[in-house]
Amino acid sequence: MIATTEWVEDHFIAGNLALDFANTVYRRWPEPGPDLFTDTETLNIWLTHTRLLPDGESSVTEAALEEARALRALLWTVFDVPKDGHTTIPAEALAGLLDTARRSIANLAVHPDGSTTSNDARGALAIVALSGITLALNPPPQGVRACDRCGWFFIDSSRGRRRRWCSMKTCGNQAKAARYRTTHP
Repeated sequence: MIATTEWVEDHFIAGNLALDFANTVYRRWPEPGPDLFTDTETLNIWLTHTRLLPDGESSVTEAALEEARALRALLWTVFDVPKDGHTTIPAEALAGLLDTARRSIANLAVHPDGSTTSNDARGALAIVALSGITLALNPPPQGVRACDRCGWFFIDSSRGRRRRWCSMKTCGNQAKAARYRTTHP
């Protein structure tokens, strides 16, 4: 039996919806860790937690779960551009995000103030795709970084813009403890 992920605030450290969505694996490197979207219910809970679906809505199907995993892979490709040594976002990844948004645009509503609401899981995934497109085309001055230890993405809002870890509580603490162990045998 696969345990269902319990979403806590430590899963939402990126500072952006699309980046938090991309961070839904235990770690991205040195090798991919376990998928936190273990089943349709887990994805449904994530979408509800982020207020992309109303409480009680359970429209996540196996097809939506597969689409979510594909969307996450596209976000990895888009935001790993600096790490992978590219100078531009791969066209096929950007096209994939646009296609995800286009396919599901009928499943969401865009309000005059720019806010969006979704009718179902596909609409929620369209909102995530649109968030990723927006961030890719208009990145913040701080930039999008990836954690040195686990590969989770985050917007570096630290004062010196030298943040290295997704969270000091987890990866930062582990890195400092490892460094201490190597210098104090």
